[in-house]
Order: sequence, then C-alpha cells, then structure tokens
Amino acid sequence: MSNRKWVSSLALVGVMAMTALTGCGGTQTATSTPASAGTEATKAAAQTAKPAQPVKLKLAMWDTKADLEFWTEKAKEYSKIKPNVTVEVEKVPDNGGQYLKVRLAANDLPDLMYLKPTHFQIYKQALLPLDELAAVKNNKYPTKVDGKVLGVPLVAFSEFVYFHPSIFKELGIEVPKTFPEFMATMEKVKASGKYTPLAIGGKDDWTFYPLMEFGPHILSGDEQYLASLAKNPAPFAAGSTFDKMGKVIKEIADKKYAGPDALSVSFDQSTQSFESKKSAMIALGQWYYASYMEKVKADDDLGVFPLPFRDTTSTDLQSIMMSDMNVGINKSSKNVEEAKAFYEWMFSNDVYTAFINKLQQFSTVNGVTSELPFFNKWTTANPYKPFIYYATDEGYAKVSAAAQFDSKKAAQSIFAGKSIDAVEKELNEKWKKAIDAAAK
Repeated sequence: MSNRKWVSSLALVGVMAMTALTGCGGTQTATSTPASAGTEATKAAAQTAKPAQPVKLKLAMWDTKADLEFWTEKAKEYSKIKPNVTVEVEKVPDNGGQYLKVRLAANDLPDLMYLKPTHFQIYKQALLPLDELAAVKNNKYPTKVDGKVLGVPLVAFSEFVYFHPSIFKELGIEVPKTFPEFMATMEKVKASGKYTPLAIGGKDDWTFYPLMEFGPHILSGDEQYLASLAKNPAPFAAGSTFDKMGKVIKEIADKKYAGPDALSVSFDQSTQSFESKKSAMIALGQWYYASYMEKVKADDDLGVFPLPFRDTTSTDLQSIMMSDMNVGINKSSKNVEEAKAFYEWMFSNDVYTAFINKLQQFSTVNGVTSELPFFNKWTTANPYKPFIYYATDEGYAKVSAAAQFDSKKAAQSIFAGKSIDAVEKELNEKWKKAIDAAAK
C-alpha cells in the first residue's frame, strides 16, 4: 500500500469506450481511400468477417451476498455490451484461501478472483502483472508484490463496534473511549441481565479477527507490525501485544461477555442475535452494514464506534484501515485479454460508483467518492485516525506459513480455555523454527 500515482478518468473512459466498440465488432480506420472504394471494401469485409468467438469468464468471489448480487447483475449487463462474452460469478465457500489453494494446486484457478492482501504471496506465481491497466493506475491501493502490481482492491474499510443506541440509553451507557471503558461497558450490559454484551460467533474462528488479528497490530503502534514480527524469534512472549489481547479474550470468555456458550454460536447466529437486539454490540468491519440493512431494513437504532485500543484518552484513537476484495487475474487464463477488458470495466466510473455505494465502504478509486451518510454521522461523533494494515510482506508470509500461524485459531483456543502460556510457548517454538529455516 505505497503512495500511488493516478491517471485521469478520461483515459479510463476512453479505454472502456474502445473496448466496448471492439467487443461489438465495430472498428473504424482512417484512410485516404475514396468514399466509394471504402464502401465497397466495407461491404466485402462484412461478407467475409467471422463473428466474434464465444468467451466464458469466471469471476470467483467470497460468499458475500451484496457482492454476489451486484456482480451477477452486472455480468448480465456486460454481456449486452459484449454479446460474445459471458461472465459466470462463482461463489467461493471461504475467504481464508483454502478453496483457491486446492484450485491452484490443480492449475484450475478462475479467470478473475477475489484475494485478501495476505494471499498474494501464495498466488503470486499464478497471477498476471497488471501495471499497464488504467484500473491499476487509477487505484489508491494497488497491491504490489516483487515490484509488480498483481491486483487492486475493490473496497477499503475500517473496523467498528456496532451497537444499539436504544440499549445504551436504557442502561445509561456512554460510548467507551478507552479499552478499560469498553470492558466496563460489557460488564454493565451483562449486569442488566437482559442482553448479551458482545455477540461473537466463536464457532467460526475467523470472527475473532477484530480482537486478535488487528488488536496486537494497533497496540504495537507499528504499521509494519507483520514485517517486524517475522524478524522476532519469540514475538508471543508475556507482555507482548499478542499476550495483552490474549488476556482480553480470556476475560471475555471467563466472564461470559459473549454469552454462556459462544463457541457453539456461528457467525450467522451471532449477527441474528445482534439484529434482533438480543445482543448490545458486535465487532465487525464496515462491510457488515450492507448485510445489516439487507435484513433489518433500517439503521435508526444502529450506531458505530472504533474498538478503543488505548488505555487513556491522552493517546490517539485509531482504527484499522484495510483494503480488501483485491481482484487478480489468472495468468494462465485462456482469455487473458477479455479478462483484462472486464477488469477495466469493473473499475470504470459508473460501474464502480454503483458498487461502492451499494456496499457502503470507502472508495479505492481516485476521483470516486462513496456516499456514506451513516458512517459520516457516526465517525463525526466518534472520530479516529486510520491505522493502515499492511499484509503483503514476503518475510511474514514465509514465516507465518511455515509456522502455520493463524491468530484467529489461537484466539479460539484461548477462548476455549487453553492456557495462554501454553499457546504462546507452542507458537514461539514454531515461529523460531520457521525463522531459522528461512535464514538457511
């Protein structure tokens, strides 16, 4: 996520216009041939020209309803522009990368695919460099690996605690400004006996990410935290930021702040609990808003504040800012040029503006500003500074993969009752071996 340079949107529009004309088989060439000769040549070409060959592209994305619905409809629209091209939107059953890893091993990746920043080191040999594309040059956060852009994100988002203002008002609770206040807020909600303080779908380990993936990162004060982690042979020691968040997770589990048996609750069940006002809060990314509105239909009793990863108000309040839903192209695609043309169209002004406003997340495209009335309201009331999440460091990718490190699984183990000391000892042993192996 280095600083970016842009091209003007006029260039993008020009590229897309040419693409649309080409896809429809219309070409115009300026010559000095007399009009009558040109007419005869055009007739002859029309009689001998072959229709464009049918092309089928696959766009694989995570099981996110808003994205699936939007791009499924847009794929139909694209086929009207380029009748010979069909785009199939394929649902990937997980966003952790396991499904696509299997496809990678079988050399069967889709033409275009969603990727998380941490996945680029895994797939880099299979991805097409995209530096030449206007969509890349016009994106704020192109994902560069080994000097080449391999994808650009569709969205950027912050992390929040969603809450019901009516419950806070009923219980006399103010929005917490520090982490001790946040813990005290959960205690007050629990003491009421009416609501679960914090909905966590502990059955799905990934739901611990706001606490254990992002918490240590912010507490470190180092935006290059992951890169630094890869150089530390014992990063999970007592007193580390990982250790601090491990203790927080243990306290939430011990005091039942997430309910009597959060480990039996799935992510869907946790959101249902929050949406039905059985839970006062839920910690998720900005992306959750669209899903909430899809089901609840109104946000009049919904608010957000950043998870306050600070001990006092004398320090800055920060929240992770992450670019996500990076789109990459399979370099082994049989239809690379058509894949690139569709890629450009995905990020074209009109299409992208409609997408980012539907998802209610921050725009990654220069010149496109998303309309976020809900988030503008609450971030004005609870301001914070973005803390950029960098997750494409090669050293971290190698060491974490060799150590089989997954912060969310570690959090789930601690929540389930495993000793923090035991978790940290095991992680440090694996981590040191991975660092030693990488150094050879």
